[in-house]
Amino acid sequence: MKRVLIAVVVAVLASACGRVEKAPVHVVMIGIDGWSAAEFREADMPFVKSLMEEGAWTLDKRCVIPTASAINWMTLFSGVQPEYHGYTQWNSTAPDFTQAAGIKTIFRLEREQHPSSDILVTYQWDVIRSLVDSSAVTTILPFDQTEAGDFEEVDYAADYFLQKSPRLSLIYFGTLDETGHEYGWKSDQYRAYLTHIDSVVKGVAEAASSMGDVVFVLTTDHGGLGKSHTGCYVDDVMQTPLFIWGKGIKKNHKIEGPAIQMDVTATMARILGIETPSFWTGRVLEDIFE
Repeated sequence: MKRVLIAVVVAVLASACGRVEKAPVHVVMIGIDGWSAAEFREADMPFVKSLMEEGAWTLDKRCVIPTASAINWMTLFSGVQPEYHGYTQWNSTAPDFTQAAGIKTIFRLEREQHPSSDILVTYQWDVIRSLVDSSAVTTILPFDQTEAGDFEEVDYAADYFLQKSPRLSLIYFGTLDETGHEYGWKSDQYRAYLTHIDSVVKGVAEAASSMGDVVFVLTTDHGGLGKSHTGCYVDDVMQTPLFIWGKGIKKNHKIEGPAIQMDVTATMARILGIETPSFWTGRVLEDIFE
Protein backbone atom coordinates (compact mmCIF):
# COMPACT_ATOMS: atom_id res chain seq x y z
CA MET A 1 0.00 0.00 0.00
CA LYS A 2 2.87 2.39 0.83
CA ARG A 3 4.37 1.83 -2.60
CA VAL A 4 1.02 2.63 -4.27
CA LEU A 5 0.67 5.86 -2.27
CA ILE A 6 4.22 6.92 -3.10
CA ALA A 7 3.64 6.27 -6.80
CA VAL A 8 0.45 8.35 -6.73
CA VAL A 9 2.15 11.24 -4.94
CA VAL A 10 5.06 11.21 -7.39
CA ALA A 11 2.68 11.21 -10.36
CA VAL A 12 0.67 14.11 -8.93
CA LEU A 13 3.77 16.17 -8.20
CA ALA A 14 5.22 15.52 -11.64
CA SER A 15 1.95 16.49 -13.27
CA ALA A 16 1.76 19.69 -11.23
CA CYS A 17 5.26 20.62 -12.36
CA GLY A 18 4.51 19.79 -15.97
CA ARG A 19 7.08 16.99 -16.00
CA VAL A 20 5.08 13.86 -16.79
CA GLU A 21 7.33 11.97 -19.20
CA LYS A 22 5.84 10.02 -22.05
CA ALA A 23 7.12 6.56 -22.90
CA PRO A 24 10.06 6.98 -25.30
CA VAL A 25 9.62 6.38 -29.00
CA HIS A 26 12.32 4.14 -30.40
CA VAL A 27 13.59 4.88 -33.90
CA VAL A 28 15.00 1.99 -35.92
CA MET A 29 16.66 2.89 -39.21
CA ILE A 30 17.07 -0.08 -41.55
CA GLY A 31 19.65 0.78 -44.19
CA ILE A 32 19.74 -1.30 -47.38
CA ASP A 33 22.73 -0.36 -49.53
CA GLY A 34 22.15 -0.13 -53.30
CA TRP A 35 18.34 -0.40 -53.44
CA SER A 36 16.87 0.99 -56.65
CA ALA A 37 13.25 2.12 -56.81
CA ALA A 38 13.23 1.07 -60.47
CA GLU A 39 13.49 -2.56 -59.35
CA PHE A 40 10.84 -2.36 -56.65
CA ARG A 41 7.57 -2.64 -58.53
CA GLU A 42 8.35 -6.04 -60.06
CA ALA A 43 10.21 -7.36 -57.04
CA ASP A 44 8.88 -10.23 -54.93
CA MET A 45 8.93 -8.34 -51.62
CA PRO A 46 5.59 -9.06 -49.92
CA PHE A 47 6.49 -7.66 -46.50
CA VAL A 48 7.96 -4.39 -47.75
CA LYS A 49 5.09 -3.93 -50.19
CA SER A 50 2.65 -4.35 -47.31
CA LEU A 51 4.26 -1.29 -45.73
CA MET A 52 2.56 0.86 -48.36
CA GLU A 53 -0.62 0.22 -46.39
CA GLU A 54 1.01 0.18 -42.97
CA GLY A 55 2.82 3.50 -43.19
CA ALA A 56 4.09 6.40 -45.30
CA TRP A 57 6.20 5.83 -48.38
CA THR A 58 7.69 7.19 -51.58
CA LEU A 59 9.65 5.70 -54.46
CA ASP A 60 11.00 9.15 -55.31
CA LYS A 61 13.45 9.80 -52.51
CA ARG A 62 16.50 11.26 -54.25
CA CYS A 63 20.12 10.55 -53.44
CA VAL A 64 22.70 13.32 -53.59
CA ILE A 65 25.51 13.74 -56.11
CA PRO A 66 28.03 12.11 -56.41
CA THR A 67 25.88 8.97 -56.37
CA ALA A 68 28.19 6.91 -54.16
CA SER A 69 27.85 5.18 -50.81
CA ALA A 70 29.88 7.08 -48.20
CA ILE A 71 28.66 10.40 -49.58
CA ASN A 72 25.00 9.45 -49.33
CA TRP A 73 25.17 7.62 -46.03
CA MET A 74 26.98 10.58 -44.48
CA THR A 75 24.26 12.85 -45.85
CA LEU A 76 21.63 10.60 -44.26
CA PHE A 77 23.48 10.64 -40.93
CA SER A 78 24.47 14.33 -40.81
CA GLY A 79 21.41 16.03 -42.34
CA VAL A 80 23.46 18.15 -44.74
CA GLN A 81 24.73 17.79 -48.30
CA PRO A 82 28.34 16.96 -49.32
CA GLU A 83 29.27 20.62 -49.76
CA TYR A 84 28.81 20.92 -45.98
CA HIS A 85 29.98 17.56 -44.60
CA GLY A 86 32.96 17.17 -46.93
CA TYR A 87 32.69 13.49 -47.88
CA THR A 88 33.09 13.20 -51.66
CA GLN A 89 34.42 9.68 -52.44
CA TRP A 90 32.56 6.36 -52.35
CA ASN A 91 34.71 5.09 -49.45
CA SER A 92 35.65 8.31 -47.64
CA THR A 93 36.29 7.65 -43.95
CA ALA A 94 37.08 11.31 -43.18
CA PRO A 95 36.11 14.59 -44.81
CA ASP A 96 37.95 15.21 -48.08
CA PHE A 97 37.95 18.96 -47.37
CA THR A 98 37.27 21.10 -44.32
CA GLN A 99 33.74 20.63 -43.04
CA ALA A 100 31.42 23.51 -42.37
CA ALA A 101 31.45 24.37 -38.66
CA GLY A 102 29.10 22.43 -36.40
CA ILE A 103 28.56 19.27 -38.48
CA LYS A 104 27.28 16.47 -36.23
CA THR A 105 25.59 13.18 -37.00
CA ILE A 106 22.16 12.38 -35.64
CA PHE A 107 23.86 9.86 -33.37
CA ARG A 108 26.03 12.60 -31.82
CA LEU A 109 23.04 14.93 -31.45
CA GLU A 110 21.05 12.18 -29.75
CA ARG A 111 23.95 11.49 -27.37
CA GLU A 112 24.36 15.17 -26.48
CA GLN A 113 20.67 15.93 -26.02
CA HIS A 114 19.62 12.64 -24.43
CA PRO A 115 22.79 11.50 -22.64
CA SER A 116 21.28 8.33 -21.16
CA SER A 117 20.11 7.00 -24.53
CA ASP A 118 21.18 3.57 -25.65
CA ILE A 119 22.25 3.78 -29.31
CA LEU A 120 22.88 0.67 -31.41
CA VAL A 121 24.65 0.41 -34.77
CA THR A 122 25.25 -2.83 -36.65
CA TYR A 123 26.89 -2.83 -40.07
CA GLN A 124 28.58 -4.89 -42.80
CA TRP A 125 30.71 -2.25 -44.54
CA ASP A 126 33.62 -0.92 -42.48
CA VAL A 127 33.20 2.66 -43.72
CA ILE A 128 29.89 2.92 -41.85
CA ARG A 129 31.78 2.86 -38.55
CA SER A 130 33.59 6.06 -39.53
CA LEU A 131 30.46 7.82 -40.77
CA VAL A 132 28.19 7.39 -37.75
CA ASP A 133 30.61 8.97 -35.23
CA SER A 134 31.14 5.72 -33.36
CA SER A 135 32.15 7.41 -30.09
CA ALA A 136 28.57 8.62 -29.76
CA VAL A 137 27.18 5.09 -30.05
CA THR A 138 26.61 2.75 -27.10
CA THR A 139 27.18 -0.45 -29.08
CA ILE A 140 28.59 -0.79 -32.59
CA LEU A 141 29.26 -4.19 -34.13
CA PRO A 142 30.32 -5.48 -37.59
CA PHE A 143 28.93 -8.50 -39.41
CA ASP A 144 30.01 -10.40 -42.50
CA GLN A 145 28.69 -8.99 -45.77
CA THR A 146 27.08 -12.30 -46.75
CA GLU A 147 23.62 -13.85 -46.73
CA ALA A 148 24.52 -15.68 -43.52
CA GLY A 149 25.81 -12.41 -42.09
CA ASP A 150 22.43 -10.81 -42.79
CA PHE A 151 20.66 -13.37 -40.61
CA GLU A 152 23.30 -13.16 -37.88
CA GLU A 153 22.82 -9.41 -37.79
CA VAL A 154 19.05 -9.78 -37.48
CA ASP A 155 19.45 -12.28 -34.63
CA TYR A 156 21.86 -10.00 -32.77
CA ALA A 157 19.57 -6.98 -33.19
CA ALA A 158 16.59 -9.00 -31.95
CA ASP A 159 18.38 -9.94 -28.74
CA TYR A 160 19.66 -6.39 -28.26
CA PHE A 161 16.21 -4.88 -28.74
CA LEU A 162 14.84 -7.25 -26.13
CA GLN A 163 17.59 -6.65 -23.59
CA LYS A 164 18.46 -2.97 -24.05
CA SER A 165 15.58 -1.23 -25.89
CA PRO A 166 17.85 1.28 -27.69
CA ARG A 167 16.26 4.64 -28.39
CA LEU A 168 18.04 4.98 -31.75
CA SER A 169 19.31 2.14 -33.93
CA LEU A 170 20.89 1.71 -37.34
CA ILE A 171 20.77 -1.79 -38.79
CA TYR A 172 22.75 -1.63 -42.05
CA PHE A 173 22.96 -4.33 -44.74
CA GLY A 174 25.43 -4.12 -47.62
CA THR A 175 24.81 -7.39 -49.42
CA LEU A 176 22.26 -6.14 -51.97
CA ASP A 177 24.75 -3.57 -53.26
CA GLU A 178 27.41 -6.28 -53.62
CA THR A 179 24.95 -8.38 -55.62
CA GLY A 180 24.32 -5.44 -57.95
CA HIS A 181 28.02 -4.86 -58.51
CA GLU A 182 28.67 -8.53 -59.21
CA TYR A 183 25.66 -9.43 -61.36
CA GLY A 184 24.01 -6.13 -62.35
CA TRP A 185 21.08 -4.16 -60.94
CA LYS A 186 18.59 -5.65 -63.38
CA SER A 187 19.91 -9.20 -63.14
CA ASP A 188 17.95 -12.21 -61.97
CA GLN A 189 20.36 -12.52 -59.06
CA TYR A 190 19.70 -8.95 -57.90
CA ARG A 191 15.95 -9.41 -58.12
CA ALA A 192 16.14 -12.70 -56.25
CA TYR A 193 18.21 -11.06 -53.52
CA LEU A 194 15.50 -8.45 -53.07
CA THR A 195 13.27 -11.29 -51.86
CA HIS A 196 15.94 -12.25 -49.33
CA ILE A 197 16.18 -8.62 -48.20
CA ASP A 198 12.41 -8.62 -47.71
CA SER A 199 12.75 -11.42 -45.16
CA VAL A 200 15.63 -9.58 -43.46
CA VAL A 201 13.59 -6.38 -43.11
CA LYS A 202 10.66 -8.36 -41.77
CA GLY A 203 12.93 -10.00 -39.21
CA VAL A 204 14.21 -6.67 -37.90
CA ALA A 205 10.70 -5.19 -37.77
CA GLU A 206 9.24 -8.13 -35.90
CA ALA A 207 12.14 -8.20 -33.44
CA ALA A 208 11.91 -4.47 -32.68
CA SER A 209 8.24 -4.82 -31.72
CA SER A 210 9.49 -6.00 -28.31
CA MET A 211 10.41 -2.38 -27.49
CA GLY A 212 6.88 -0.97 -27.54
CA ASP A 213 6.41 2.30 -29.44
CA VAL A 214 8.70 2.15 -32.47
CA VAL A 215 9.06 4.20 -35.66
CA PHE A 216 10.87 2.44 -38.50
CA VAL A 217 12.76 4.20 -41.27
CA LEU A 218 13.64 1.93 -44.19
CA THR A 219 15.76 3.43 -46.96
CA THR A 220 18.98 3.35 -48.96
CA ASP A 221 21.89 5.38 -50.24
CA HIS A 222 21.45 4.94 -54.02
CA GLY A 223 20.18 2.61 -56.74
CA GLY A 224 22.17 1.29 -59.67
CA LEU A 225 22.36 0.63 -63.40
CA GLY A 226 24.35 -2.10 -65.07
CA LYS A 227 26.98 -3.02 -62.49
CA SER A 228 27.51 0.52 -61.23
CA HIS A 229 25.80 3.49 -59.58
CA THR A 230 27.99 6.20 -61.03
CA GLY A 231 26.13 8.98 -62.80
CA CYS A 232 22.85 10.86 -62.69
CA TYR A 233 20.47 8.25 -64.08
CA VAL A 234 17.36 9.42 -62.28
CA ASP A 235 15.06 6.41 -62.64
CA ASP A 236 17.66 3.76 -61.80
CA VAL A 237 20.30 5.41 -59.63
CA MET A 238 18.84 8.53 -58.02
CA GLN A 239 15.24 7.50 -57.28
CA THR A 240 15.22 5.29 -54.20
CA PRO A 241 12.60 3.88 -51.81
CA LEU A 242 11.69 5.34 -48.42
CA PHE A 243 9.25 3.72 -46.00
CA ILE A 244 8.37 5.11 -42.57
CA TRP A 245 5.89 3.33 -40.31
CA GLY A 246 5.01 2.84 -36.67
CA LYS A 247 3.90 5.00 -33.76
CA GLY A 248 2.16 8.20 -34.88
CA ILE A 249 2.76 7.65 -38.61
CA LYS A 250 -0.10 7.76 -41.11
CA LYS A 251 -1.06 4.52 -42.81
CA ASN A 252 -1.50 4.04 -46.53
CA HIS A 253 0.07 7.44 -47.18
CA LYS A 254 2.15 8.39 -50.20
CA ILE A 255 4.62 11.08 -49.15
CA GLU A 256 3.89 14.39 -50.85
CA GLY A 257 6.40 15.53 -53.45
CA PRO A 258 9.94 14.27 -53.89
CA ALA A 259 12.11 13.78 -50.83
CA ILE A 260 15.90 13.87 -50.54
CA GLN A 261 18.39 12.29 -48.12
CA MET A 262 18.50 15.29 -45.77
CA ASP A 263 14.71 15.13 -45.31
CA VAL A 264 15.05 11.66 -43.79
CA THR A 265 17.45 12.94 -41.14
CA ALA A 266 15.31 15.96 -40.31
CA THR A 267 12.26 13.73 -39.92
CA MET A 268 14.09 11.28 -37.64
CA ALA A 269 15.23 14.20 -35.49
CA ARG A 270 11.64 15.42 -35.22
CA ILE A 271 10.50 11.97 -34.04
CA LEU A 272 13.31 11.76 -31.48
CA GLY A 273 12.74 15.28 -30.20
CA ILE A 274 16.21 16.41 -31.22
CA GLU A 275 16.92 20.09 -31.68
CA THR A 276 18.67 20.43 -35.03
CA PRO A 277 21.28 22.96 -36.22
CA SER A 278 19.85 26.00 -37.99
CA PHE A 279 21.88 25.26 -41.12
CA TRP A 280 20.34 21.83 -41.74
CA THR A 281 18.91 21.87 -45.25
CA GLY A 282 16.44 18.99 -45.00
CA ARG A 283 12.72 19.48 -44.44
CA VAL A 284 10.67 17.49 -41.97
CA LEU A 285 8.20 15.32 -43.89
CA GLU A 286 5.31 16.74 -41.88
CA ASP A 287 2.62 15.09 -43.99
CA ILE A 288 3.54 11.61 -42.67
CA PHE A 289 2.33 12.32 -39.13
CA GLU A 290 -1.14 11.47 -37.86
